[in-house]
Amino acid sequence: MTLAEEQFGRLEYLLGKSQSIQLTPKEEKELRNLIEIEQPKAKDTNLDDLISLGLILVGAYVLLKALSK
Repeated sequence: MTLAEEQFGRLEYLLGKSQSIQLTPKEEKELRNLIEIEQPKAKDTNLDDLISLGLILVGAYVLLKALSK
């Protein structure tokens, strides 16, 4: 996985925030940039699909971390 720990934390934060309130355009861009690090094809994805993809990435990171212990 390519995201640094700080980037992963920010990704989690933005995804969590998106579940309760609307992200600002700046936050949406940041979310897209973070997800594009792992999935470059996400560049043209709509926001709902982008959030779903982000949640899958977070799940993969958590699973990978748990398995590596």
